[in-house]
Amino acid sequence: MDQARQATGPAHSGVPGAGSISGVRVLSEAGDFGAPRALHWNHSRITAAPSSPASAASDGTGLWVIPGLVDTHVHAAWHAFDEADRHQIPPAAQRAATATGLARTLAAGITQVRDAGGLSADELAALPAAERPEVQLSVRLLDRAAADAAGSLDRAVAQVLDAGAEWVKLVATAGVASPAGAGLEPVFSAAEVQGAVARAERSGAAVMVHSWGGEAIDHAISAGAASIEHGIFLTDTQAHAAASAGLTLVPTLRIYRLVQRMIAAGALPRAFRARVDEAIGSHPIAVRRARDAGLPIAVGTDSGTPDQHGTAALEVDALREAGLNAQEALLAATRSGAKLLARVDRDRGRAQFAGTLAPGAPADAVVLTRDPREPGVLADPAAIVGVLRAGVFRGNPRQSDALRGVGFVPGVPPPATP
Repeated sequence: MDQARQATGPAHSGVPGAGSISGVRVLSEAGDFGAPRALHWNHSRITAAPSSPASAASDGTGLWVIPGLVDTHVHAAWHAFDEADRHQIPPAAQRAATATGLARTLAAGITQVRDAGGLSADELAALPAAERPEVQLSVRLLDRAAADAAGSLDRAVAQVLDAGAEWVKLVATAGVASPAGAGLEPVFSAAEVQGAVARAERSGAAVMVHSWGGEAIDHAISAGAASIEHGIFLTDTQAHAAASAGLTLVPTLRIYRLVQRMIAAGALPRAFRARVDEAIGSHPIAVRRARDAGLPIAVGTDSGTPDQHGTAALEVDALREAGLNAQEALLAATRSGAKLLARVDRDRGRAQFAGTLAPGAPADAVVLTRDPREPGVLADPAAIVGVLRAGVFRGNPRQSDALRGVGFVPGVPPPATP
């Protein structure tokens, strides 16, 4: 019997959401693992000691614990690649698919996500908070058409903020559906981006800028945006400037490979192929430029179909293939992503410990049977013992012994690796 099946899971003191597990290796803020130790939590926070002197910690010998994974670029309410196809999904089926996708996302160890457009505040409010990750909203994408329809970009920004957006998503360059060599022309002027950032900040929100490259990245940096999405043609100069200005790069490496496969299968027009090939060739270079410049990198999947939701762990492996080492990739998936989302977190005490498992940090974690620095471990559903989210531990049904601890809640099986 392996070590994972000998562990009974965190013991509870009788207080809902309180528990302890001993003998586990815990990811540090620096991205490494020290000697085995105990991990304690009470309700939604990690604590320095058990919640009760009489509490007994369950034996987690041989297990590894990391902070909850963070996917900073998802489309949780999208369940088809093509916009026209998304509009054909009946509302009830749409709601069910969103709920299922977010539940599977949580089961895969992703405890926080930032929706990059498509999920409304009302739709999110209808989903039980206990059955999904923490979600931050941008409500909808703001491109030139959206700005023109509203009368100006400033008005469009005001509308999404009124609709509950915590992030303003600006589509500042074209994307996949553009000819090769095109799409770097900025959609918005520098003044428009500056105004969007200023209005967002007055509301306690922040701005995320979809930009493949070019002047749009310069505008995002000078305006004080929080993150550059994709950044495929990021230059060395831009990477250093963005790092100095406190931005984060959110590359989305794997989605373009998936698009490439869809083109090869005939599901998307062949006209997209040259553009996608450009992205696949240049994106890893941008990741290495960001790393070398000290520009924080966070994980983003750009997920928008059922088989893509909950696949942040695969993006971690893609970052390693692009040149990050195991430690850098783990921090991108945890610490860097959590710190980015903490920019709009109203709980400043919570934000202070974002992406860590230090006392006072959010009680969000993933418990694994194997060292998560090994390639493929995070993406292996069988390696996940369970997920701690806001102090509630959901065991993986595939790891049946993990359900023996008092207070465990059966979880949704993580999705198989697509």
